[in-house]
Amino acid sequence: MNRLKTAFTFLLALWLLFLPACDFGVTTTPQSVELRVYFIDVGQGDAILIDFGETEILIDGGERNKGVADFIRHYVDGKLEMVIATHPHADHIGGLMEVLQEYDVADIWWNGEDYNSQTYRNFMALVDAEGAGVHVAQSGDIMQLGELTLCIYNPGQMSHRNPNDYSIVLSLQYGEIIFLFAGDAEKDAEADFLTMLPDVDILKLGHHGSRTSSSADFLAMIRPEVAIYSAGLGNSYGHPHQETINALNAMGVRIYGTDTLGTIVAVTDGKTYSVGPLR
Repeated sequence: MNRLKTAFTFLLALWLLFLPACDFGVTTTPQSVELRVYFIDVGQGDAILIDFGETEILIDGGERNKGVADFIRHYVDGKLEMVIATHPHADHIGGLMEVLQEYDVADIWWNGEDYNSQTYRNFMALVDAEGAGVHVAQSGDIMQLGELTLCIYNPGQMSHRNPNDYSIVLSLQYGEIIFLFAGDAEKDAEADFLTMLPDVDILKLGHHGSRTSSSADFLAMIRPEVAIYSAGLGNSYGHPHQETINALNAMGVRIYGTDTLGTIVAVTDGKTYSVGPLR
């Protein structure tokens, strides 16, 4: 048994070694375009719009009929360049169905995991009908959209029972500023990609600020300056959990939540950034 465990550890280390990785030692020189990232208030769910000039990327869409399709109308210039469905839970993909019905989408990324729900089946039917490029995300995938670099860390090749742990986890870099969007990934998944992570300026907390995510090792590795969680006011799950808030406070991290502030926007020129509620 010990020999098998040693062999598995060696193969895992070898696999991680040869994964493609974002080169965070090299940054592009930001131009005059501001990057704006909107953490949309969808109650108990996730929806994030990345707006960079005429390039727009939507990560998740909250529950159905939460107004995401209407919200992004103010920012989308023609076609949505990318839609990313982190995992097939209804509070992440429900609102994407209206988006796919109302917008042309160039590329759709999802985590490749089947899920037994009507919401998932309806969503995948719309994905098939969209006519977009459809991609299954894997750890090590890198996407370059002009001056924006997106790097995927999860899902990898580990085996988990929890659907949250197959969430797409990705970073976004513009100039010197790095965001990390953790989906609903929990501590077991965090341990898989921990050593691949860069220092992060702005973290979208995993699983709505739950105690099941944001392990001490994870937070110590990425050292965020700002943490943002998306949760419904007075939600039945108790998100964000106090353990997570305490851990972030102990590190001096500034915390923002959609439950109390509504939609939150981060604005950066690639060198400095500001974060606050959308006015």
